[in-house]
Amino acid sequence: MLVHSASALALAGTWFLPAPARAEVKEYQIRRMLMLKTDCTVTGLDTARIADDPRLRDRFRATCENVSHYPDGVEIVCPDTEDERDCTLLTAKREFPHLRLLAR
Repeated sequence: MLVHSASALALAGTWFLPAPARAEVKEYQIRRMLMLKTDCTVTGLDTARIADDPRLRDRFRATCENVSHYPDGVEIVCPDTEDERDCTLLTAKREFPHLRLLAR
């Protein structure tokens, strides 16, 4: 009887173990990256998971206050890691050279 209750206790203990934690990139890390690497002043940040991607990546979309270089916002993709240094900017900085002609 004692062996049976010990195995039941061990089995019950596995039910209460926490699920394995998934490392994730936090919003403040993305905001810091945008502040240091772009001219985007972030006003909003949306997060989405790309389920059809084999590496299960996170995608961030930031809206910028100053739309001169990023009128549609900035997209960032991060692999499934805890290190934001692996994140990649998908949106290139845009230049509008025809606007300089208006200044003359």
